Amino acid sequence: MQERTIALAGIFQNCQQVQRLASTGKIDSYTLDIAVKAILNTSPENSLQVFQGIPGIRDGLNLIQQQLGNSDKNRDMELTRYSISVLFLANKLLKNQAMLKKLSDGIEKARNQVDHFGLDHENIYASLGGLYSDTISQLNPRIMVSGEPEILNNSDNASKIRTLLLSSIRAAVLWQQLGGSRWQLLLKRKQMVNIAKQLVT
Repeated sequence: MQERTIALAGIFQNCQQVQRLASTGKIDSYTLDIAVKAILNTSPENSLQVFQGIPGIRDGLNLIQQQLGNSDKNRDMELTRYSISVLFLANKLLKNQAMLKKLSDGIEKARNQVDHFGLDHENIYASLGGLYSDTISQLNPRIMVSGEPEILNNSDNASKIRTLLLSSIRAAVLWQQLGGSRWQLLLKRKQMVNIAKQLVT
């Protein structure tokens, strides 16, 4: 359950960064780096390694407490909508072998680009964003990102948003591979909140 909690934290954290970038045009570079590393790390030893340890997933663990805790007033319904959409699309993706192969090939290409350009180069975001467009965006229902039109229409911002969504999908695939389900979001909320609290203290 701890492994699943970390995977769920990854979903929440990336979806929140999508919200912030779409509405403010600003992004935390550290969290964006973590998102890219999570996509590229396809053979981790455990969930925590995907997100570079507790510091890399701290925001997501705090969001679990906010989103799954007892207080409805702290819950962000837009974040909930994004997260549920990501989980739904990840489930569809896992049944589509051709798309999984396309993603695997695209991630390998991005790894080679990172060796050449570095992790935080605009070419990496363009490559991963394009990979999202060519794969996950073809699944229905598509995730519709709300935000400021001038921010969303900026190509660099759009690439980063798609990169964050791809990282959300990566976390959601991990969640499902670890046996996570929508029922657990309902029935194991308290347990996951407690685990998240323990991990951040």
